[in-house]
Amino acid sequence: MTEVGREGSPARRVPPNARGERTRRRIAESTLALLEERGAPPTSREIAERSGVSLRLVFHHFEDLDALYQAVHELSVERYGQLAPHVPADLPLHTRIERTVDRRATLYEAVGNLGRNSTALALSHPGVATALQSGRSMLTRLLEDTFAPEIQAAGRQRKEVAAALGVAVSLRTWDRLRRVEGLSVASSRRVVSRMLSAALADVGPDASLVA
Repeated sequence: MTEVGREGSPARRVPPNARGERTRRRIAESTLALLEERGAPPTSREIAERSGVSLRLVFHHFEDLDALYQAVHELSVERYGQLAPHVPADLPLHTRIERTVDRRATLYEAVGNLGRNSTALALSHPGVATALQSGRSMLTRLLEDTFAPEIQAAGRQRKEVAAALGVAVSLRTWDRLRRVEGLSVASSRRVVSRMLSAALADVGPDASLVA
């Protein structure tokens, strides 16, 4: 039977492929929402219930959970990718430190449970582990580009300096400050800024400007 539109005219039939894509996206969006809201990864049945579909239909649209989590990863990149913009290396060092900390804090506060759940899922889902590594690699490249003058000036210690910078602004460090130490966002930002400043205190042309 043809559906009738609001003005009495026949409504357009939605092509099966379009319906399938909409259902597929709804399942992925529902999974992402659960990962953002909860302190532990959801079960397949919980994903189905949140999506408003049967468990069978979830695995009709996704071969397995790895395939579903790949779609979730793509959605998360759409949603959060813009929160980690590049900080140019030609800015003064104190400005680069301030902007790097500001952007990492914004990103980590936004991803919240998603980051922690992704880390847990990576232990049993290779696709999630690969996506996490890809994200970390991208953030590492941005960080090393931002502080390239100081890293290069460190000479034979450049790998150590780069590693110190990476640890200082990692999600794990941020999570410890916020959840284990119980610090506020403002306090956590100050701690990370101190860590970056300490790592860069003796290297680079602007070392004397580090506060």
